Amino acid sequence: MKRKRKKPNNSENMSFLKEYSFELTVFSMVIFGVFLLVENMEISKTIFKLIKIMLFSFADFIKIIRDLLINTLNILELSDIVGVILILFAFYLILIRIRLRLLIIYPKIYECTHCDSSSKLKRIQKKFKHRIIHFVFRLRVYYYQCQDCYKKQLIILTKK
Repeated sequence: MKRKRKKPNNSENMSFLKEYSFELTVFSMVIFGVFLLVENMEISKTIFKLIKIMLFSFADFIKIIRDLLINTLNILELSDIVGVILILFAFYLILIRIRLRLLIIYPKIYECTHCDSSSKLKRIQKKFKHRIIHFVFRLRVYYYQCQDCYKKQLIILTKK
């Protein structure tokens, strides 16, 4: 397929903004400078107040999270915490097992397993569930389609 050549810009077809962009920028700078000289409010104090409000609200947010965490830990007993840790560890082990099974079920292949043709597999766009597998299990997921029988195949590899 041939690449199209880039045509030179004709000065006759230039838009107003492209042609006078420098002049418009200088004009807006002059207008903004005059406005800053004439206006009565103090911008530095306003910006300082805004930054001060943002910092104090961030500190208040941290205090609210701290208080919530302390209240939650006071309500929970030690056995509850150990139970939650055991459940999270069990989920982690299940994720590891699923990851290993995915690696065994979808090995790296070079030929179509359905039609045994020697034609190459063509890579196609992944589905959303494959992207989730990629993110959750930290695996490289490739989705291929055979050029002869049009069957879709999944290849899953470990990340380097």
